[in-house]
Amino acid sequence: MLFLVFYFVLFAVLLFQGTHVAGEVKNPLGTLPEEIAQNPVAASRWGLLLILVALFGAALGLLSFRNPGLAKALPGFFAVGVASLAGYGLWVIFLGRKPEFIGKAAPVDHHGHH
Repeated sequence: MLFLVFYFVLFAVLLFQGTHVAGEVKNPLGTLPEEIAQNPVAASRWGLLLILVALFGAALGLLSFRNPGLAKALPGFFAVGVASLAGYGLWVIFLGRKPEFIGKAAPVDHHGHH
């Protein structure tokens, strides 16, 4: 029974995170500096993937109450959900945001004074 609590919490987190990342592409919150860019195509794809995994996982969990045979698939799909969340986390931390420095370079002072 405790497993089901973690199962549904995981897929709720995936759903919320997926809608957040997909929605931020259209309506950015403005919490990051402009120099840290997020690839909108990749963010949309991650959002869609997380939403689909969350909806499928939640549906599978709910259907397992009706059909106990489906309950055997829950641990395997829980692992898919954890892997999706871990992959998304790695993308956010290491791959999703690349600094792109925009603006002019500072002039070089060859004489040490002005």
